[in-house]
Parts: sequence; C-alpha cells; structure tokens
Amino acid sequence: MELTFSLIVQFAYICCVYCERHHLLFVYTVLSKPEGVSGPVFSAVCVYDDRSISHYSIKEGTWKRDRLDAEIWRYTREPHESREWFINLFNSLANCRSSRCEGLHTLQRRVGCEVEKHPDGAVMNVNALDEYGYDGEDYIFFNYYITQWKEKRPNAKETKMKWDADRFRNHLLQFYLKDCMDWISTYNASINTPPVLHMFASAAPHDQSELNLTCLATGFYPKHIEMKITLNNITLQPFSSSGVRPNDNQTFQMRTSVKMHRDEKQGYECHVLHSGQTFTTSWDRSPGSRWHYWAAVAAGALVIEVLCITYFIYKNRRFNGQMNCCSSTTEHHENITSRSADPLTASDSHDSIALL
Repeated sequence: MELTFSLIVQFAYICCVYCERHHLLFVYTVLSKPEGVSGPVFSAVCVYDDRSISHYSIKEGTWKRDRLDAEIWRYTREPHESREWFINLFNSLANCRSSRCEGLHTLQRRVGCEVEKHPDGAVMNVNALDEYGYDGEDYIFFNYYITQWKEKRPNAKETKMKWDADRFRNHLLQFYLKDCMDWISTYNASINTPPVLHMFASAAPHDQSELNLTCLATGFYPKHIEMKITLNNITLQPFSSSGVRPNDNQTFQMRTSVKMHRDEKQGYECHVLHSGQTFTTSWDRSPGSRWHYWAAVAAGALVIEVLCITYFIYKNRRFNGQMNCCSSTTEHHENITSRSADPLTASDSHDSIALL
C-alpha cells in the first residue's frame, strides 16, 4: 500500500514538473486607505502567464490594452462586475461608513481559467475559477461544474446564500469561464514560437581527455520545454542544466551539458520537446577539428608575436647603427675642421679632404 502511494506521488510530481501550464486571469484588488483619507484604492489587471494584457484605467473608467498584440484578444471580454460593485462589496465586508474604514483591509478577486497540458500537447486538466480573498485569507469561490458558491470562512455563509440565489448571474459566469478556456487556446496558437537549437563543446576544466558538450535552445515561447542529449540514441545524464530562463524579448532559453570524450566525433544529438513538437540537432563538428582550429589560431598568434619581436629588434639595431654611424661621421668632421683651422696643418687638411 505504501509503495503504491509512493508511486502515485512520484507520478503526480513528474506530471507537475513536466506539464505545460497556462492561465488567463483578471485580478482585482480593493485596499482601504490610511485613516483620515476617504475612499478605497482600486486596481484591476489582466495577465496571461507572465504577460500583462490589459488594466483598468480609473482616469478613463474603462479597460485599456497594454500589448501590441491586442488584436489577438479582440474577442476577450472583461468580467461584467463594475468598479463600483467591488467597492460596495468591500465596504460591506469592512464595515466602512461614509467611505471611511477603520484599519487596513483588502479584498482580492481572481477570475479566469487555467489549462494544463502534457508536453506533447494533450490536455491534462482544465480549471475555471472565480475566487475571493479578504484580508489575506480565502473567503469564497465559485464551483464551475455545479454552478454554486462555496464559502471558505464562516462569515461568508451569508454571501454564499445571496450569490447562490442569483442563478442568472451564475450561469453568465459559467459561460464566461468557458469562453476563457477558448481564449487560451486561440492565444497559444497565435504566439507559439519554436526553439532554435545550438550545440557546442568546451574544455573540461579538470580532465583533458573530456569535453563539455552543451545544447542550447533559445527564442521559444511558451516556456514549457523538455530537453535531452543522446549518444547513439541513448539518453545521457546531464551534469548541468540552467533550467528555463527568460530572454530580453519575452522568449525563453535553456541549456543542458553532458560529459563527452574528446575523441568522440559522431552520434551526439540534442532533442527538444516543445508545444507538442520535437526538434533535433546533431553534433556535426569533430571535437578534434575544433581543437585543431583553435591550435592553429594559437600557432598563428605565436608566429605573429615572434615576427613582431624580430621586427622591433631589427628596428632597434638599425636605429642604434644609424646613431653610431652619425656619431663617427660627426667626430671625423670635427677633426677635419679643427685641423683645417690650424695654419700649420693646412696642407694635411687638403690631403684629408681629397682622400674623403
């Protein structure tokens, strides 16, 4: 029995780690201002996964789209409850009088949907939600399948009875949440970006007989991805993985590294599963030729350095030779001049000049 339970937990964990999750949520917040300041603070935003889609503009009294791809969301509708409806609910729960509340209170609502898929694209779970929290604790939530509200705190029973009695509103909410799941499917198909794969090797710091072979997948969206490196179709155990990390253009990247013998030249492949599609690239460059390339670069640099040193030695010797030559000529010229200035040696000076 314990073994079976352990296997179930492990299976659930694996599904949780590798499943692909998407959510579209409208998040509302009402916050009471400090004592002495009238009126609560209201804000509302719409997010898809890690992207802001729209927000409620208090100044204009309407929702404003935040992204350039707003055309994709042209059929998306915000919940019909107005700002005033939330503030009235907040005032009722916080026992506010004349727009003044004693102490700090918060009311939050999350309404939308979540979809979980396997990496191959198969839908694993769909969840529609509409839940409220008050002062940091769960307050009440909507059960999509039975179209009823469920209280999470004893003081929410009155709210539950009141909202359950409004069947028309509850059916509208159910239809709205169904549409939400359709919007997620539409948006996923519109923004899906496949990964670009690269493989490269680098020197292993502690073993000259090995190389670190790395697979890099970048530029993909959504961020859910599986990656493995194989040798002759056998999966290798990675010694390093970066996990999924964001790029600066709202896409993602991931890299995984394995150890490889530097004499291995073929058979290494990188396989990536993303949004139900498999992408593969091969290590198509011999590690030996790669190191020969860098050895040639190093040798070329050494030759250039030797030539530079030889050139500077040559220039230095030539410069010193010219200086010595000039010095000898100057001394010889001074001797001639001094001899010519002496009248007793004038004939010798002419002879010397003639010899020159």
